[in-house]
Amino acid sequence: MNKSTWGDTCLKVIQNPDNTSISRTAEQVYTVSTTYAKCVAPISAASKAALKFLSSNHVYVIRESSLFIDTRKQQVFDWQKNTNAYQRIIHLSDLEDKWDGYDAPKFSKEQIDLALNLYSNLRTYCINRGLDFSKVEPFIAPCSDGMVLFEWAGKRFPVRQLEIYIPVSAEDKLEYLKTEGNSDIEGEFHLEELYSILDWLFKFDY
Repeated sequence: MNKSTWGDTCLKVIQNPDNTSISRTAEQVYTVSTTYAKCVAPISAASKAALKFLSSNHVYVIRESSLFIDTRKQQVFDWQKNTNAYQRIIHLSDLEDKWDGYDAPKFSKEQIDLALNLYSNLRTYCINRGLDFSKVEPFIAPCSDGMVLFEWAGKRFPVRQLEIYIPVSAEDKLEYLKTEGNSDIEGEFHLEELYSILDWLFKFDY
């Protein structure tokens, strides 16, 4: 597991905070992520034993609802066949520098976190507006210029189409491109303004 990308853990040191060797051993045996908590994988007997030992010795406190093992590296992710938005976001960390065969940069943890945050806000938006997420799920794609694309286009959206770009720097604003007929409108926005942009796409007029 690449700590620079998958650094957010749900294992919290509550005693012996300076005991780095034990901490390092625990991370190698069983790393836990809050961001990817839904990707639960089977726990091996060795991992269970290690966890039981560490928790019983008060080295770590473990939140049962957030257990996660990163098994993604065991199989190659199919970027062409797998269109699941969430899975495409978390697999952005698989892409190293020059992943496109040219000069495309790898994606930072900040970018992936922002993409997941945008995805989460989109799910909440669908709940609030009574939309079936499976019918309006965006297409997610890595861009060779370092941005991450959220796209609503094609047959599902014949009238209005939308592209949202996650910037390379977390300090920059998100960008959008609205298309309706022959009209294109570009702009920048903060995450707090997402709902108004989605209202335009899904024709919620107030």
